[in-house]
Amino acid sequence: MSDSFSPFAARLTRGYVLLAVALIVLVVATTSLLAFLLYVGALNEAIGTYAQRATERSAAYERAGEPLSAYAPKVANEIGGARVRVSVYDDAHRLLAQSARREAFAGDRITRAAAAFLGLHPTVVSVSGGTIVVAPDLAGFARLLQRYLTFVLPIGALAVVAAWLIGRAITRRAIAPLQDVSAALRRIAAGDFAPEPLLSRDSDLRELTAAYNEVAHRLTTATAERDRNEAQMRQFIADAGHELRTPLTIVMGYLEVLDQGVITDPDGVARVYTTMLAESRRMRASIDKLILLARLERPALPRPERIDAGAVARRAADALAPLAGPGRIALRAADAPMPIDADETELYEAIKNVVENALRYAPASGVTVNVASDGACVTIEVSDHGPGMAAQDVEHAFDRFYRGTSRTNGEGSGLGLAIAKRAVERAGGAVALESRLGDGTRVTMSFPSAPQPIPRGAG
Repeated sequence: MSDSFSPFAARLTRGYVLLAVALIVLVVATTSLLAFLLYVGALNEAIGTYAQRATERSAAYERAGEPLSAYAPKVANEIGGARVRVSVYDDAHRLLAQSARREAFAGDRITRAAAAFLGLHPTVVSVSGGTIVVAPDLAGFARLLQRYLTFVLPIGALAVVAAWLIGRAITRRAIAPLQDVSAALRRIAAGDFAPEPLLSRDSDLRELTAAYNEVAHRLTTATAERDRNEAQMRQFIADAGHELRTPLTIVMGYLEVLDQGVITDPDGVARVYTTMLAESRRMRASIDKLILLARLERPALPRPERIDAGAVARRAADALAPLAGPGRIALRAADAPMPIDADETELYEAIKNVVENALRYAPASGVTVNVASDGACVTIEVSDHGPGMAAQDVEHAFDRFYRGTSRTNGEGSGLGLAIAKRAVERAGGAVALESRLGDGTRVTMSFPSAPQPIPRGAG
């Protein structure tokens, strides 16, 4: 047993033993008192019978004309026996005769006190010339008490020992969950933030074990989530640093070239400025996407509203149309509203990034945005007929900063599909990508349909 719980266990065992002893004493005392009262009642009844016999014998001797002094020894010997003692006194209270007296016994005073407490009393018979006293034989009563105590005291001692052993076993079993939980908490305090659940014991404290297991599960989950977030943050910082290092290095290199006067002709200087402006814009676009992705990955829940998915897709297509060129983006959406519950800004960014990704990596292909609803689900499908993607690229397409092994255009940030996936998931939807080399790419975003109509002006 753990030292920290030893005093508590000792107190609990001691309390259990004291309670058990008190109950044993109460039961034994009650049953013993009842038994002795029954015995004393029967003995008093027998004394009454003997007193009646003494009255009858005295009357017979008196009718025969014998005085009390003459028949006193006869009456004492005829009536006295193992259970009673008969004493005959004259009117002056002088002892005339007495039945055979037993030997003195130890504890005479205690026996007399016990007999008086239980109501064991002599009977006095008045006769001519004196009295006859019929009293119980206390030696026999003392022997009964002795036999009773000889039987009860060892049994009581054994009962106390048994109560102590049973109490100790019950205490061990009762505080076992406390020991388990205490040891587990010490392991957590030592730095083990992924504790194993405890086995549920058959104990009244199993609720404590269940509560600990719930806390342990939540702690393990929180620890795993923290580790995952830290790993993602480290990866995020590393990827962001790698992504921004290249354009920043180019800009700084050109600034050093200009500062050293290596390029002095107007055409060369103009090309340098054009390159630096392009790299600066690329850095700003990457930073904007990083900020957007960080906002989408925060634990705060989005604020969904009832919007028309077709209207949001049309707005995203119209925003990219000038960059894509005339007729390159084809939107197919029914005139009827297709309501979903989502954050309109996040849905707009998701569609825009998927379309922008298709325009960038399929430069010779048109891009089709198809919005449809089957009543239970609204789908937004963005497809192209570009070079497609290898199986390995499809597997990692939604990873941050991943641009694929077969991409020749390095202008993308590799964040578009990651942003789209997170935005769709925050709206309760799902996103899937299908692609094969030489057969184009299709990205499908699915959302549960909203049952109610769209408020006027939404979307």
